[in-house]
Amino acid sequence: MTITKLKAKNQLTIPSSIIKRLGLKPHELFSVDVENGYIKLMPVTVELRYSTEELEAMDRIVETEKLQGKKLKPGKDFSSYLKKISR
Repeated sequence: MTITKLKAKNQLTIPSSIIKRLGLKPHELFSVDVENGYIKLMPVTVELRYSTEELEAMDRIVETEKLQGKKLKPGKDFSSYLKKISR
């Protein structure tokens, strides 16, 4: 058993022997849970919802829409526009 210390900013150091045993890499993501009074850390992989190409296409669409958008002044102008589109 290895003992580690909770630091001031709620950080723990995982001993290098455990890192090597599990094959963990820097910036690895973990789910954290409590089970039967124990802290449970599970390495997780995050799958991107959209590819880089899809995100770039979305950015282009947003830019095009912004250029075609109506410019409104804050205050009454904007409030009246919101009332029109919410009907």
